[in-house]
Amino acid sequence: MSLKAGIVGLPNAGKSTFLSVVTRANPEIADYPFTTIVPNLGVAESKDGRSFVIADLPGLIEGAAEGKGLGLRFLRHVERCKVLMHFISMEEGQDQYQNYLIIEDELKKYGSNLAKKPKIFVATKMDEEGADERLEEFKKKSGINDIISISCIMENNI
Repeated sequence: MSLKAGIVGLPNAGKSTFLSVVTRANPEIADYPFTTIVPNLGVAESKDGRSFVIADLPGLIEGAAEGKGLGLRFLRHVERCKVLMHFISMEEGQDQYQNYLIIEDELKKYGSNLAKKPKIFVATKMDEEGADERLEEFKKKSGINDIISISCIMENNI
């Protein structure tokens, strides 16, 4: 079984929580940035019995492709992924479009065709008040209409 999907996003976008819900992985989860300092792996199983590995990658920040923080080490893990799941938090007080651009820009700057890998866009924290409106605004600004909405605290919404 090879690494198939890598979860990318800013710190606290809900990556580790998602991994803990859809696999048996037990990553550290906390309400502060940079809880994940090493990639966490979990095996997800589809309803038809197939399985694949999901990598919860530490949050990327602006400048990661130039070595800021531990970005270069994290981006190397992304190279091995077949598909990227780009998590965008719909929390209040954030600029979702700008957050999306930061991650996409870091993938481009790093090279290795990371920006060209197939992506699944995921709107997280949809249980938050006003999340639906923020998601619609993000869709308008980004032009991305094919986005999965999830709430990990409401597990039936994954």
